[in-house]
Order: sequence, then C-alpha cells, then structure tokens
Amino acid sequence: MPCWKLVRDRIAEKLRGQPGVHLARAGEGELEPLLRAKIVEEAMELAETGSLEEAADLLEALEAWLRLRGSSLDEARRLAAEKRRRRGGFDGGWVAVWENC
Repeated sequence: MPCWKLVRDRIAEKLRGQPGVHLARAGEGELEPLLRAKIVEEAMELAETGSLEEAADLLEALEAWLRLRGSSLDEARRLAAEKRRRRGGFDGGWVAVWENC
C-alpha cells in the first residue's frame, strides 16, 4: 500500500531519485485538500510534542493554505480578533464538561 503526503519543496528535492519514492505535483484542485490534511497532521504533531518547531510547521502549512485561498495571515488575525472580542479567547483556561455526551 503506498504512503503519501504533502512535503516541503526542499524535502522533495532531497527525495528525488531515491529508490521507492515517486514525486508528483498536485494538480488543479488537489493542493487545497492536501494543505488541509497537512494542517491537521501538523496540529496532531504539535498536540503530541508541544514543540515550537511543530508550531512553526503548522504555521507554514496554514499560511500556504491562506495564500492559496487568496487570503493572508493578517486577514485571519483580524477575524480572530473579532471573534475574541465577541466570544472571548482561551487564556482563562475554562473547560466545559458535559455529563451526557
């Protein structure tokens, strides 16, 4: 069974020519879902390790997704600030516990 994932450009350069590795470019309409999957992958790695390096990887994937959509990190920050103003942030550390889930 083949394994695949979106990799950074320079990682692709390092993988080129290695036995058992085939490289392909994402076609029209394929990159956006690949970037969303990469964002989830990096978020899971951040949750597991808590490392700043994984946070940087998550940020890179998120910024690539935003650029692809014609948006920017500044736009996302403005939206986050508006949501924070209306609904608050996460700094308080509140946890909701439902008895019947």
